[in-house]
Amino acid sequence: MKRITTAVATLTVPLILLLPTTAVSHEAGDIILRVGATEVAPDESSSLISTTATGALAATGAGVGDNTQLGLNIVYMMSDNIGIEVLAATPFEHDLTAIGLGAYGFATTDLGSTDQLPPTLTFNYFLGNANSTIRPYLGIGVNYTTFFDKSLSNQARTELGANSLDLDDSYGVAYRAGVDFNIGDRWILNASLWNIDIETDASFDSALGKVKVNADIDPWVYMIGLKLVYRVVRRKS
Repeated sequence: MKRITTAVATLTVPLILLLPTTAVSHEAGDIILRVGATEVAPDESSSLISTTATGALAATGAGVGDNTQLGLNIVYMMSDNIGIEVLAATPFEHDLTAIGLGAYGFATTDLGSTDQLPPTLTFNYFLGNANSTIRPYLGIGVNYTTFFDKSLSNQARTELGANSLDLDDSYGVAYRAGVDFNIGDRWILNASLWNIDIETDASFDSALGKVKVNADIDPWVYMIGLKLVYRVVRRKS
């Protein structure tokens, strides 16, 4: 939780000086659309790389690179303080690397790449009230990550005889934190992050038989965006 709080503060404190002192915030029934730059930064760990011919190879592992894309999420305010949110984005592309194969006479470090989409559903609790200019929030939910457009590098194909890369889809828990800065009746500036539990089994065929590695990707996902609030017309009693 300390890491989440520190990251959000780093993203948002410099923006406070730009804000007006009053604004109309999100409230029950509002639909909020956010668009912004979204970075996926894996905090990965992995098992040892193993092959059918050799078993597990000591001091080896796999790595996953960062990527930034256009992010989109939608929030429906169930009450003034509780919102249900869906995260979507254009596909993220990640480079895949092999660690430690040099000790076994292989020069391969670039394994290839994969695209992934991480649709995530969270329930968020917003602090403050509907008229607050600044509204921090915390949330928890579920993630489904699917991998596609999986490709092996020329280096892996040539040296390892690699083919048929496969990565299993993943389900996991997602943790959420962020701050909304209301800058008008319908516009909100936002800085936020997720920590998502993503785990996958990766494998491919090779000259040494089936190559396998399990990776806990567990990325931090950062987003800075602008929100448009759709406010339904409420009848006065």
